[in-house]
Amino acid sequence: MSKLNGAVRRAVQIAAGVAAAGALTISGAGLASAASPPVTPSPGGDNVWPVVNLDRCGGPIQISRDIVPGRTDLLGVTLTPTGNFGASSECVAPVKLEWVNGIAPFGHAVTVTVDRPGPTRVDIPIGAGVSLLTVQTLGVPAFGTSQYVWMQP
Repeated sequence: MSKLNGAVRRAVQIAAGVAAAGALTISGAGLASAASPPVTPSPGGDNVWPVVNLDRCGGPIQISRDIVPGRTDLLGVTLTPTGNFGASSECVAPVKLEWVNGIAPFGHAVTVTVDRPGPTRVDIPIGAGVSLLTVQTLGVPAFGTSQYVWMQP
């Protein structure tokens, strides 16, 4: 059974590498460090959209990513409410960021509460190489986002 798990893990690592290489090729991004790391496109874009309370607590939370200068292992993730969702204590948005690194495929997570206007930033130790980053809400039904991210080693 462990040989099967190892084979599946290796197949996932190879697929992640191919996806990241394809994203780099499609986007025209090189391997040099930039302000924003290359990511694969997500069907929902770079937003977390609430499903309920659209009249009172509507509007997406925009997700942006950037490289922390001098730290190739840290990814800065900024969550910015563009409507009422996450912009006040009445429309609080508990957001969970999960990542799986392609080199050491273990799941990691951090939770941050978005409950004020303006950006909320969190730096996560995503590691170098290809990682799958998923951003979603906890306890509040919403459409999240999931993308492969390339961090230059």
